[in-house]
Amino acid sequence: MKRALILILLTIACATPKPAPAPKPQPAAAPPAVSAEALKDTYGDSTTTAVPVPVEGDEVKFENNWIYDRFGRFRRLKFAVAHQNDRHYDIITVELPDHSQHTVYFDITDLWMKWAAEKK
Repeated sequence: MKRALILILLTIACATPKPAPAPKPQPAAAPPAVSAEALKDTYGDSTTTAVPVPVEGDEVKFENNWIYDRFGRFRRLKFAVAHQNDRHYDIITVELPDHSQHTVYFDITDLWMKWAAEKK
């Protein structure tokens, strides 16, 4: 009798319902499509996206290194300093080995203010 009781209890214990399976995760929604034009890097292509030049260090070396890091070998064709809306810019036009030309804008406003303070 004891064996029958133990057998019944074991059968009942093993017959408990299994937990419900976890719901499958839904796939993430695809990001919206972005045009190739929107992905184009325009850093330094205008006064709006001008590359800020740090106050500490050599300005020319920073600009040359930045241009080299972005385009590779280059030759300076033109250099100008411009002022717009109380901002100051170095504008450098370079020629690449494939003879294409690129103009790069560097924001030198902080450096300009430092130079002005040193003159006083």
